[in-house]
Amino acid sequence: MWSERLERCMWYFLLVCGLFPLQFVSGRLGRFSTSRKLAVYCGGMTVAFAVVSPTLLFLVYKHQPLANVFLLNIMNAVQLSFIYLFMIVMNVTMLINAETLCSTLNALFAIRGHILQHWSYGVPMREYTWRLFYKTVLVDLVLLLFSLIMFYVSRGELLSKYGLAMGIAFVVFRYVISALSNLYLVGMMIASLIQGSINSKLASLADGRSGPEELETTVRQLYLLHCQTAQLEKQFMAILNLPVLLLNGWYFFMVVLAAYYIYTSTMVEVKRGLDVGKYLNSVSFLVYLFIQLYYMMVIPSQYTERSKRMLPILGSINQQCRGRRTERMLELITLDSLQRDHDVWNYGMYEINRMLLFGAIATVTSYVIILVQFHMQEYG
Repeated sequence: MWSERLERCMWYFLLVCGLFPLQFVSGRLGRFSTSRKLAVYCGGMTVAFAVVSPTLLFLVYKHQPLANVFLLNIMNAVQLSFIYLFMIVMNVTMLINAETLCSTLNALFAIRGHILQHWSYGVPMREYTWRLFYKTVLVDLVLLLFSLIMFYVSRGELLSKYGLAMGIAFVVFRYVISALSNLYLVGMMIASLIQGSINSKLASLADGRSGPEELETTVRQLYLLHCQTAQLEKQFMAILNLPVLLLNGWYFFMVVLAAYYIYTSTMVEVKRGLDVGKYLNSVSFLVYLFIQLYYMMVIPSQYTERSKRMLPILGSINQQCRGRRTERMLELITLDSLQRDHDVWNYGMYEINRMLLFGAIATVTSYVIILVQFHMQEYG
């Protein structure tokens, strides 16, 4: 399956980079395993990155064409400093929580494998495959490379080997951050896939064709599966709380930076004469960043929506059933579900949902307006 191939490529890439101390073994029930050798390798890569990357990031900063706007240069320096901080934090987090992450991912993959083998609901899986392909290939790879190519095309200069090396290094740093965000997104998409399959299975029971005993047994098993998935989601978020917090802040900052850069470059081009080709780099990169931010907030929101959608389906089943025992069980399940928190939280500070995305867009707009007003006041 395409989804398994994409997942395998992602796990191997993170492992080679020393960011994922788990061995992925396809075809086994336990998809991941830990070892002392992998932990030592990832620890060594973390130390090497901490020692070598400051020089490399400084060279990347010096290679970038310095803007006439001092604030843009400061924001570019902050961007590179964040890359350094985030990589180290992510490496340490993965090393500390390797065992817990391994068991959590194995449990999620085992539930998904059981659903694919015994159930015939392919719509959630096709949606998962398409989203994974769109995110990892079209957005993370194609759109990012297109932005890099247009950057050098817009400069209109002969490309040196040193310049090409610095550009590739910068893109690799950004791609690694995207790959780390994909680790979080894959876990949430699998949880959403499981919950979507549970809802489809419950919806098939609402037609009233199943007998009381079969209905009671199936509903109980599905609800236990739902509770297990919800527990795994909480456990998964507990591991990745800090990386997710940093990623949300990173993409928010980068969207503001990219939008402000488009404004400043537009002001320069207006004086020189508009060249549409020079906008393709900045606009494509802004689109890339916004899609990343969109995925970071919409995928958890989809899981929450599917979890809450289970209650109306249980209500429909309750209206169709005739047995008092089954009705009592459905009432208890409904009460238990109402008391559960289906929202995805980041450190308990805020819910990751569509409202957060709308709030982020509004805040980005406000910050860009403030920066534009500052720019007009300072530079005219």
